[in-house]
Amino acid sequence: MPYYLMLLVVAGTVLPAAAEPAANPPSSQIEIVSWLMSLALVLVTIFVCAWILKKTRLNQFSAGQAKVVSNLTLGARERVTVVEVGGQQYLLGITQHSINLLDKLDTPLPNNADTKMNAPFAKQLQGMLFKNEK
Repeated sequence: MPYYLMLLVVAGTVLPAAAEPAANPPSSQIEIVSWLMSLALVLVTIFVCAWILKKTRLNQFSAGQAKVVSNLTLGARERVTVVEVGGQQYLLGITQHSINLLDKLDTPLPNNADTKMNAPFAKQLQGMLFKNEK
């Protein structure tokens, strides 16, 4: 029985306070605007930080220490790649779940980076780009 009395006392003090209309509607509007401005500030800060991180992301291979010399696709998600690191070339087998060293090449393959730019599509694209710059 005492539990019911305590429940009635608590309900009697809480319910009238909750049923009262808002005494100061303008202050609640100011609080909502303040909350929205704070939310906007936090979101803008997140986007600015993400943009700065994207622009200043440092890549460990950006100094040209490693480069892909050749790539051969074997399947939908499998390929064989020749990578040059520090003047030495390695043959890698790449699958969806792993990267395996297949061989260390004794005789290096020629770098195909310069020959790719001589492809017909690359020439046409360069011509269109230079034409638009004039």
